[in-house]
Parts: sequence; structure tokens; C-alpha cells
Amino acid sequence: MKNQPNPSLPWKDYEKFAFRFVFIFFILFIVLLDWSVNPILSQLYYYGPLSTVLDASISWLGEHFFQIPRLIISPYDGEHNDRTYVYLLYFLIASLALVGTVVWSLLDRKRTTYQQLYYWLTTIIRYYLAFTLFLFALEKFFKMQFPDLGYYTLTEQVGDMSPMHLAWAFFSYSYGYNIFMGIAECAALLLLFRRTTTFGAILTMGALANIVAVNFNYDVHAKMYPLALFVMASFLLLRDAHRILRFFFSGQAVSLPRIKAPVFQKRWMNTSKTIVKYLVIGFFLMYQVKEYFDYQKFMQENLNAKSKFSGLYDIESFVVNKDTLTQNNPLRWRQIIIGDKMADAIRFQKDSTAFINVQPDKKEIVIYGNLTDLSFKEQQIYNEKGMSDDTWIKMDSILVNHKLVDRFRFELSDSNTMKLRGIIRNDSVYITAKRSPINIEDFRLMKRRFHWINEASYFY
Repeated sequence: MKNQPNPSLPWKDYEKFAFRFVFIFFILFIVLLDWSVNPILSQLYYYGPLSTVLDASISWLGEHFFQIPRLIISPYDGEHNDRTYVYLLYFLIASLALVGTVVWSLLDRKRTTYQQLYYWLTTIIRYYLAFTLFLFALEKFFKMQFPDLGYYTLTEQVGDMSPMHLAWAFFSYSYGYNIFMGIAECAALLLLFRRTTTFGAILTMGALANIVAVNFNYDVHAKMYPLALFVMASFLLLRDAHRILRFFFSGQAVSLPRIKAPVFQKRWMNTSKTIVKYLVIGFFLMYQVKEYFDYQKFMQENLNAKSKFSGLYDIESFVVNKDTLTQNNPLRWRQIIIGDKMADAIRFQKDSTAFINVQPDKKEIVIYGNLTDLSFKEQQIYNEKGMSDDTWIKMDSILVNHKLVDRFRFELSDSNTMKLRGIIRNDSVYITAKRSPINIEDFRLMKRRFHWINEASYFY
């Protein structure tokens, strides 16, 4: 294999050092932190040694190096929360990259450039960003990330919303805006081809800049992840940054040369490389689309199963150990929301909320409470039984058996009256709730759609 003629000057020492660090850091980031985008790495994580090694390393680092006293929660597939685990993983990746860079620099002092390795790194980043942003776009096209507004959001006072909930309500309202965001994120597919890499990097940086701005200003749980993707896109643009600045501010004629790709001496090898390229692109794009069709079908089946019970239920009576609680009692529930695409939940007095999992086939409700507490409880189970599909499937039953969550059985005595029986902290509880006649389409927000003509602002 040989490179196309590329008479470039030798790299400066700091450029070589920086490239070595960036190379190691980005590769470790993709493999260790964002394995969920790649189905091959995902299998390695769950069914290979990757999760075991990472969890052990992060636990040791948190406990012994940073003296973190609390349980460290592992991420799950597709999750990019800025939890303690992820920040420790960033530290581990940066430390390994720094050590690796020093060792690499000592062992490879005579090399003048890394042109060929630069090509392969940009190829990995281009494909990674393209497939990742395409996955984000599918979230919008299938309306999975921002589902349709339901009872939970529509009946929540704006003042009681978290900043993230407010942002999600804004995005969830309009499917057209979801399509717009998805198309903007699909611009990353231009990164799959060297000819359009620079243009694709500019558009991708624009899309990611908006995500970063939203996530930081609305306290969305994933702040560092889109920022890391933005840095990757910036790296792709760095090569042409001076040319782009000259184009916009100097008025000089500018050309953007493509990244030089390795060329094999034998024709069949070059042909094979092209075939493999399009097979990889086709596989990942079709795999992701199929996954979302399957996921949408699963979510719709789950929603259909709950349709008989869906609605907003106002609590009529709340009896604890044969003692009926008054309306002002803080332990008394206020509402039950079932069949909302965003969240099934219980509202207590004031603004307290507990999230629930409704199992219509068993006519059971599992009450999780605070999602942060739930994450710690689930991690305890995974630490005890290991991270496996079997543990994940049985998680609700395990949590109930360990008395870490509460379970209620329910039934409809008539079409609008629900009766629930269960135990909370060793107290027997009996609840009667009445389904509200409110229809989602009756809310002003849902009735007021697009209007070409507005004689005055409809701001009320």
C-alpha cells in the first residue's frame, strides 16, 4: 500500500504530540464510552469482558483515588447521562491517553508525519459522527426522544416543571420541528464521503452547537457528551480552518483539497475497499432504521396494552391501615397518570411526583419513586447478580422482593373507577380513584395549531 503523492512538510513536535493524544483519546472514547452506537461494541460490552473490566476500574478509581463514598451507577445502552461514572471514565480515558502519548512519543521520535494515520483517524471519526447523528435523527423522525404530549405534561404547571421537562414539552409539541431537527442532524451523513467532509463538518457543528446550548441551559442530563461530539467535528474542520477564514474574510480564491486516502497497488484491493465501504454504510444505516421500527412497534404495543386503563385519575379515597387520610395529608396521593408516552406517574400533594411502571397484563403498578434513587437501587441489584439480560428482565420482581419498591394491584370496578390495593412501608393501603373526563385534544395547547393569519398575538 502506498500514499498518493503528498509533499507535506514535517510536522512540528507539538503537532505530533497533540495528534498522538487526540488519536488515543478519541479511539478510547468511542470504544469505552459510546459503545452503544455500534452493535458490535455493544455485544462486546454486555456479553464480553468490557463491562466487567470497566465497572471494576471505575469503582476502584472512585473509591480509592477520589474517595467517593457513595455507590457508583453504571451506564446502560444508549445512555449519556453526566453521572459520576461517566466523569470518572473521562478522567480514565484522558489519563490513559496522556500516558500512551508519552510512551508513543518516546518510542516513535524519528517519525516526521502521521499523514496515513491521520486519514484513518478522520475516517473513524467521520463514520462515527455520521452514524451517531443519524441515530439522533431517527429519534426525531420516529418521535421517540420527544414523544407526543400526554396527560402528565399537559396537566403539569409550568412553574412545577424541571428545566429539562420544559424543554421536552417544547420539542414534543411539534412533529414538524422534530423533522426539521432530524434533517439538520442527517447532514452528518455528508461526513461519510471525503469530498463533502468539510461541508458536513460545518453543518454538524451547527447542529451540535444547538444541542449543547439546549443541554447546558435547560439542565439536560447529557452535557459533556454532545460537547465531545462537537470537539470531534471541530477536529475534522481544523485542517481547513485557515482556508475557510481566508474565504470569508480575505476575498481570496480558496480551494479545499480532499484528505488523501491510501491507494493500493493492486486494482482489486481498491475495488474491495470501495465495496467494503458501502457495505459498512448500508449495514449500519439499515440496522439503525430496523432497530427504530422494532422499538416503535414495541412502544406502541405497550401503549395499546394500557389503553383500557389510560387516563388521568383523581384520588377519591386513600385508606392506610383502615384509616382514611384527609386531603391535606402529605402521604396521600393526588392523581395517577397512566398511558402517557412521556411518563406514567403518581402526583402527591404539592409538586411531589413518583414514577411508576404499569403492567396491564398483571394489573399491577410498581412504584419507583425518585428516578435517582431507582438508579442506585438497580445498581445494587446489578452488583449483586451481575449485569445480564436475565437480571434486567426480572428487575421489577427483584426490586419488589427486596422491598426496594412498592407494588399495587388494581382493577376497574366500572369504566372510570379504579381500585388499588398494596403495601407501603409495611402499611396496607386501599385507594379508590376516578378517571377524569378530560381529553387530550381539549387542552388549548393541543387545539391551537398553525395559522397563516393572526390579526393579533394569540398569547394567552
